[in-house]
Amino acid sequence: MKTKFWLAGTLVLSLGSVGCNDKLEAKEVADVTASRSADMVRAVGASARVMNEMSAIKNLGSAATLLSDSFAGVPLAGLPGTCAEPGGDCSSELPEFSFEMDPAAVDAQAALVEKILRERIFTEANVESTDGDSTLFRLKGEALCSTGSAPASPACVQAANQLQLRIRATRSGKEGIDLGFQIGQNRDEPLVLKFAEKSIAVVMDLAETRSMVQTLAPEALPALPRVMVGKVELRLTENGKQDVTFSTSILDALRFELESNGDTHTFSTARASPLAELRMNAQDQRVSFALNLGTTEYSGPYGGTSALSRQKAVYSLSGLSYEFSAQEGQEDFAIAHVGLGEAQSYVSLNGTKLFTADLNALSGRHFDLSLAQGEGELPLIRVQPEFDLAASFFLAPLKADPQAEVPSFYEDQGYRVRLSGGGTPSIRPVAANAAKAFPGGLQVVSGELKLEGDGAAVTVPAGKCLVGQNPPANGSHPLLGHFASSDCP
Repeated sequence: MKTKFWLAGTLVLSLGSVGCNDKLEAKEVADVTASRSADMVRAVGASARVMNEMSAIKNLGSAATLLSDSFAGVPLAGLPGTCAEPGGDCSSELPEFSFEMDPAAVDAQAALVEKILRERIFTEANVESTDGDSTLFRLKGEALCSTGSAPASPACVQAANQLQLRIRATRSGKEGIDLGFQIGQNRDEPLVLKFAEKSIAVVMDLAETRSMVQTLAPEALPALPRVMVGKVELRLTENGKQDVTFSTSILDALRFELESNGDTHTFSTARASPLAELRMNAQDQRVSFALNLGTTEYSGPYGGTSALSRQKAVYSLSGLSYEFSAQEGQEDFAIAHVGLGEAQSYVSLNGTKLFTADLNALSGRHFDLSLAQGEGELPLIRVQPEFDLAASFFLAPLKADPQAEVPSFYEDQGYRVRLSGGGTPSIRPVAANAAKAFPGGLQVVSGELKLEGDGAAVTVPAGKCLVGQNPPANGSHPLLGHFASSDCP
């Protein structure tokens, strides 16, 4: 199953050509697409094998697990269900990092890709027409439904022929070629494969995809959003020997609109190029990942049967970004450029904001975080320049819904959590110590940690610990009263 999936993915991310003549000959297209596709398969396989042996990859997973376990055992909010309480769930198993690929299987897949492209796809028999520097290939079901080792299924052949699949091969730049996949009698082109000398990219046009469905399967159109616009790209780049990058991009902003029971649901996300990048550099034994999501919004009707039912609810995330890398021999890790976009994120109902969030609004809206093995095997967490999260709750309007339970401290309250000062502010989790009656908490190693609410504050200076207390002291803030500054063991 894994082999079939890998082969299918490779075939989609295949195909590219170079040449000196204006006219694209079938053999030229076949030779270059086959060789480049096979080379890319082998490059990915080689990089993945080296990455799989890197101790830094394993250490990154171990560090994340350690961090999760450490905080799971700290009952900061004094709420049930933490590790420190009966029935608490202490499991924090994280997925293992694994890029394992069998060398023989990779070589076999590369060879099969070459064979299919040369002998079944880009052949003289499949050429339908030529026009300048473009060549149009018409692909029949017999070519698509078999690798040549066994007869094609008649049902598959019939279904494939109904697609009327064509591939338009056109030169692009000095070393590249674009392959447009045309489907149906209208020749909608929802997919374009773009090839440079060392990269393969897939570009999908959502509007063209909807048009294709409308032509080929109009009965399926009601299941699709009435509006589908935008372009997305998947790209594989060979940076060097055993050094590859997988990236995704939103080339044109995405927008979907769907009608359901008389209500409109919309989803949109801004252009982001790249949206995400994963680089595996086996030569330097280094892996890195970066995410840069732009403004993303969903709007739809408020549910239920209360007076609020069907009022317009909007969930707006200004963005999400971070990047990290791991290299062989590395024990400490950093997550850079952590942020929630360049503006305020919010939730609103009928135009009135119910919740707002601002991260580092006065210090660049981003921060860097480093994780180092600390004293007693517990991690030391540093931030730069600071961590400053302001969240405001205005949930009183939801009390009109009998199904909504709105605590008083969320009706109209603003909160702020800030770790700052001391050059590079830092904290570390501290495990519970029964002998010293210490419940577990967070020690401020440098700087100051401050929790603020309307008319209340908890300040933890360097050397002290933030702990949870349950029940809170009489007369204290209903939420912040669950926290206190305490001596550390």
